[in-house]
Amino acid sequence: MNKFRLFSLIIIGILFLSFSFASYSMDTKMYLENKPLDFISTREDFYYDKWISMYMGKRNILKIDDSLMESEVIIGNKKEDYIEYNPLADLKKLSFNLNKINQIRESGNIVGMFLENGKIFVVVERSEVNFIKFPEDILVIIRGIYDSEDYCIWQTIDPPSNRADWERYGMVYYGGNVENTHVGMVMFESDRIMKCLASGYDNRTGGKIDYLKAYNTEWDFMRLEESNFEELEEWHRYWFTTKDTIVQYDPIGKAVKLEGKPLSIKTERMEMIGGKLESTFDPDYDSSSYKWTRHFETNLDYYASYFPVLYEIQELSRWTALFTAIYETGFTFKEIAFKDKQFPYVLTPIKTPVISVVKEFTERYEKESYVETLTRQTILTGGVGFEEVTLKKADLSGFKNEWLKKYNEGSALIVCISE
Repeated sequence: MNKFRLFSLIIIGILFLSFSFASYSMDTKMYLENKPLDFISTREDFYYDKWISMYMGKRNILKIDDSLMESEVIIGNKKEDYIEYNPLADLKKLSFNLNKINQIRESGNIVGMFLENGKIFVVVERSEVNFIKFPEDILVIIRGIYDSEDYCIWQTIDPPSNRADWERYGMVYYGGNVENTHVGMVMFESDRIMKCLASGYDNRTGGKIDYLKAYNTEWDFMRLEESNFEELEEWHRYWFTTKDTIVQYDPIGKAVKLEGKPLSIKTERMEMIGGKLESTFDPDYDSSSYKWTRHFETNLDYYASYFPVLYEIQELSRWTALFTAIYETGFTFKEIAFKDKQFPYVLTPIKTPVISVVKEFTERYEKESYVETLTRQTILTGGVGFEEVTLKKADLSGFKNEWLKKYNEGSALIVCISE
């Protein structure tokens, strides 16, 4: 499985001027040092709402039908500590009903799924939060996990190859064949929003994000004493991941169920070695970046109320985690037939601007001033990596039997999405 690359570069520079001890006061100010490059007009970047309009237009033209993806699946059987497959007897044909997928996603957030008579049943918990959903998103996720060279889906913003351009823009890459799809666009926009919220400024407009009622940037978690160096250079990355998402799985009952939160935000320090950024595998728990990601993850739904795409990334992470885990029950897709000519592909961003944010601390005394300037250069890099989950073996027979009963009773919270 290929690892997605994601880096976040924070450069902090400090300038000292003369001072003398006397009466004291301190002022601070923040500003943007550079003007963001425009990649919208060159169509290398897209505003999310504009992209959605183009995508919906393409969907209407193509008139996507109910069987956009058909597949052969193999359902193995539990034998002691392994799963046994019969290539002939266990091979079945499967097609997906987009109307049923749309129906269950509109009912709530997915919490589990199971197989019964070779068909896929999905269970949700009711949710009143409305955000953009397209049923074919689920087919993109399945294709990425089971029929791409990555065997997972991911997105990353990396520094360009030319070091001189690092301060100008980042390159956007996609894995698991999610480029030019709504799934890929959600990943990119969620990642971009996260980086902008961390810095306090929008990387496209250069405008300060000051319209949220309660809001913390990474600056708010940076201790002033961190600046007690004549020169400090800090490199770190942060990203969305399902690595800590706990999924219960039952290989006998062919069922999977989410346990706890579906999405985490991670960070770690990076070091420049031989001209390349290398991971230290150190989350640096006392750093401002670590404290901010904990704040952001805890308050993700609050930020999503301003940026609904953050609801979307959470919902897609649920489906991804469950389809990743169901493989452990002996269920796998084979020979996926994706009708590309009927799929509404729309170009997703390939570049995004880099901005430099400056925060000045000015200490004033009776006669002279001591000026300390911290410059945070926000290289908009990082990513979304839905490549693994935390598995927990469990007996889910009760869960499965309960929901089969509710399905037969006509509950709107369980749907069979395959035929």
